Amino acid sequence: MATMILLPDADGTVSFHWVLVGSGLSDRWEALVDDNGDTSYVQCDNDAAAMIIEFANPNVTEAEIDFDETVSVRFISSGRSANRRNAALVDIDFQVPSGNPTESCSYDPHVSSHERIEGTAREHSDGSSANWTYADLESLEMKCTKDGTDEVYLGYLAIEVTYTETVTTNATFFGANF
Repeated sequence: MATMILLPDADGTVSFHWVLVGSGLSDRWEALVDDNGDTSYVQCDNDAAAMIIEFANPNVTEAEIDFDETVSVRFISSGRSANRRNAALVDIDFQVPSGNPTESCSYDPHVSSHERIEGTAREHSDGSSANWTYADLESLEMKCTKDGTDEVYLGYLAIEVTYTETVTTNATFFGANF
């Protein structure tokens, strides 16, 4: 099995309650590209505030992915609660394509360390029976919705795609390659 990571590359619709923190950054997605903890992050303490993040196109070609085999997609995030006693909750959902269930993430309180949370690997783009396609991977968007009022610092959001690589062989048959 091969794995690729898709990183944020644009903001979709974002509530102003999701505040960008980080020097030299102009867009929220930029704070979510690398897991650098307190250097850059997006913070929110407003219940039900939503942020949609768009992802870069795959860094492998469609021909390199065997879509006849299982392709699974999950999010990877990193964050922490700003509250010293209570966890901060964020609901993370596939916005595009839609249909997969929302996952509630609970980020523990910690002075400086961000907790890594890995979402459930999804083998179907619609949450039921449709297999992933290359077009699905090209149009991925994730929606983060703050749940409750305990402030969260979200420092990383990526998509992990696990797939079987296509195999191309040049068999030698009586001295000739086919």
